[in-house]
Amino acid sequence: MEDKKLFLIGEVAKMFHISMGTLRHYEQAALLEPEYTDPDTGYRYYGPRQFELLNTIRYLRVLDFPLSQIKAFLDNRDTEIIEEKLVHQKEVIQRKQRELERLITVSQTIPINS
Repeated sequence: MEDKKLFLIGEVAKMFHISMGTLRHYEQAALLEPEYTDPDTGYRYYGPRQFELLNTIRYLRVLDFPLSQIKAFLDNRDTEIIEEKLVHQKEVIQRKQRELERLITVSQTIPINS
């Protein structure tokens, strides 16, 4: 292992407020490879280079992008495709928001029996 600052999987999980299981899942999905894996212990180490990638993955997950679409984007980095997907995702979120607003309105008209 080179002499540069690397972070254990647990440290990265804490920094990014995600579980170590999520990081392992991202690795299995070929989204985020550790910079170094100790061959003796199996410990995973991440460098600052992976932080940008992890932020991108987290951002797209917040927008409900499936891992397969995130993988396709990361493999191609086609900004036109991701822009189309973001526009579509915005429409989905707006529909969900309208639906929730309707549910709130309906629930406010239902009397509560004590």
